[in-house]
Amino acid sequence: MDLIQVIGRLLPILAIALAAGVVVIGITYSVYIAYRKRGGERRITSRQFIASFLILGWFVIVMTLTAFSRGANYEGWINLELFSGYINAWNKWSVSEFQLIIFNMLMFAPLGFLLPHIGMKTRHVKPVLLISLLVTLGIEIFQMITGRGIFELDDILHNTIGSIAGYLLMRAILDIIEQRRITVRLLLKALCIPLVFTLLFSSAFMIYYNKELGNLSIRPAISQNMNQVKITFNTKLPDEAEKVSLYRSSEIHNMEYAKRVSSLMKDYFGLHQKGSISIDGYNRVWSFVDNAGREYTFNYDVNSGTWSLSSNIEASTPVEPEDLIKQGQEYGGWLIQNDLLSQKAIFSTQNGDTVRWDIRKTVTDVAKGDRDYDTGLIMIVPSAESMVPQNLFYSMNENIYVRVVDIISPAEAYEEILKGNFSIYNNLKKGDELNVNKYELTYTYDSKGYYQPVYQFEGEVDGVNWNALIPAVMN
Repeated sequence: MDLIQVIGRLLPILAIALAAGVVVIGITYSVYIAYRKRGGERRITSRQFIASFLILGWFVIVMTLTAFSRGANYEGWINLELFSGYINAWNKWSVSEFQLIIFNMLMFAPLGFLLPHIGMKTRHVKPVLLISLLVTLGIEIFQMITGRGIFELDDILHNTIGSIAGYLLMRAILDIIEQRRITVRLLLKALCIPLVFTLLFSSAFMIYYNKELGNLSIRPAISQNMNQVKITFNTKLPDEAEKVSLYRSSEIHNMEYAKRVSSLMKDYFGLHQKGSISIDGYNRVWSFVDNAGREYTFNYDVNSGTWSLSSNIEASTPVEPEDLIKQGQEYGGWLIQNDLLSQKAIFSTQNGDTVRWDIRKTVTDVAKGDRDYDTGLIMIVPSAESMVPQNLFYSMNENIYVRVVDIISPAEAYEEILKGNFSIYNNLKKGDELNVNKYELTYTYDSKGYYQPVYQFEGEVDGVNWNALIPAVMN
């Protein structure tokens, strides 16, 4: 979730929240005045009143972002693995995953920042820690019960740390005001948590950029508990494996490439960009509009290098069959001219409304190859109403040969399955039966664009299709 998405979720409720806030302030103030007129002795200072109101507003915003802006799609999802978020962010090497960790801390910083203004008791760390822990625990339990989120131990940790960071900053400010001077101790007190996480993330970036190969998102953040699962596989697996080729594609995790392609889209189709680039998981999203006011979305997947241009309106009139090939030739010439299509690609039409180009390569040829090659497909659905197509899907990569690498054997890869070191959408549970039917060597891109060999195992879990990828490159 990036800043634009956060703002997008908040905008629809701002007017309602503002009106509700005015009502709450009015009611609270009226009750307090009545209480004082009847002889009530307890006073509430303006600072306490404002801090309480801000905490209430903060809570409404947090609940909107964490629960009420989602559907009930996470029923029964619980993650009690501490630090799994860090492992997931490392494996995916995803900006959005790192942002999520930081966002979860920043989201609770206002709570710790405001609590010292409520009263003298909340000027101490223990009450702030307890209140923060109870609030984040309550939110996680609410998400779990309603199915509007995942109960995650990592979220509780980061929310609490964020609140303590806000508290330490406010305590340092109050101490500076009282002492009327700034000391190194007070600065370290205020910034100790941000400094620790800056050092942590900086170290991770240094380690990442100093190693050759990238990270693989197929590695799991949480291993499956295979002690409770019955697993069968009757095939004899080889104990050795020959060396295979390693490649690299410059289109993977390359925003300069994505910006170049989006610029080509704008120039060729006469489009105009609306707003800035947004982040949605692995996707980087541009919004375009043409001179007639029609809106389009350009989407670049950093993990695979694929991109697409699609219309945001209902399907327009398709081109006539006799014009389809002519349109395809025009698009093809433009793609070749901009080094986006190889002359070796095979052109064809599909379903009477789609033109496509294909370059296929067998896994055996890839594994034993020692030269650069292109592979993938391009599909375009032209429109009779506009030069801009109804849909353009581009999934073609130029793979540059690097060298041969040693890989683990199929038997060693299967041992990782037995240990539960594979990703699966729904975790295996007690009583599940996993039947592994076959395996094969294939390839997948890592976070630096290297095309790495991996083993793919296929089978069923309780009759439902299952597959898992196991990294093959020998460490």
